[in-house]
Amino acid sequence: MKTVKYLMCLFVLLIVSISALPSGVNTYPSHQLLNWKGQSWDLTSGYANPGNNYWNNTGAWIDGQDRLHLTTVNNNGRWESTMLSSQDRYRYGTFTWTVASPVFTFDENSVIGLCTYLDDSHELNIINSRWSETNGDQLWYNIEPSKIEGNSKGYTVPSSIICTNITYRIEWKPTYVRFTSMQADGTVIADYNNTNVSAIPQEPENVIMNLWLLAPPSDGENIELIISNFTLTND
Repeated sequence: MKTVKYLMCLFVLLIVSISALPSGVNTYPSHQLLNWKGQSWDLTSGYANPGNNYWNNTGAWIDGQDRLHLTTVNNNGRWESTMLSSQDRYRYGTFTWTVASPVFTFDENSVIGLCTYLDDSHELNIINSRWSETNGDQLWYNIEPSKIEGNSKGYTVPSSIICTNITYRIEWKPTYVRFTSMQADGTVIADYNNTNVSAIPQEPENVIMNLWLLAPPSDGENIELIISNFTLTND
C-alpha cells in the first residue's frame, strides 16, 4: 500500500512539474532568417531606409505562443530597428495581420509598417505612427507614391478604441486596393477603398513588416511589437 501511495505522489508531482513548464520555447533567427506563418522571412541588416535606420538582424523572434516579436533597442548608444521581408513575392491577394501590442500608445518617434513592397514607387502600406507629433493622426493607409492625390489617408484614432489585438488588412486586386483596420470584436476603426487603377501596383511584391524610428524614443525606452498572426490569401 505504501508503495502505491508513493507512486501516486510521484505521479502527481510529475503532472504538476509538467504543467509548470513554459508552453513553448522562443525561436530566434538563423542566418538572418525566420520561418513564421508559412513564410520564410529575411531580416535586414546594417544601415538602410526607411529612415536610414540601423537594422538588427537578430531583433526578431517567435515566442512559445507562435507570436512574432520585433524590437527597437539601444545597443551601447546605437538605436537598432527590425525589418522582415518575405522571400516570396505576390501579385494581388489579401494580407491580414493581428497585432497584440497597443500600437496607438507607442512612442511618437516610432513607426510600424505592414506592407507589400517592390520599390519606393510600388508599395502598399499600413502605418502606425504619429511622425514625432504628440497629437494628430496615428493610422495611415498609403499607395506609393503617396504624394499623388488620394493615395494617402490618415486617421486620428479615438482614445475609446481598444488598441490591442487590432486586425489590419490589405486587399489588393487588379482594380482596387482596400485597407481595413478592426478591433478584436469586428468594429471597424478605418476603412478605405482606392479604385484609381493607375495607382495600383501590377507587379509581384514582397511582404514587409518593420518597426523603426524617426529619432530615439522620447522616453529613452526600448520598444517591442508583438504580431500574433499573419495570413495571406493569394487570389
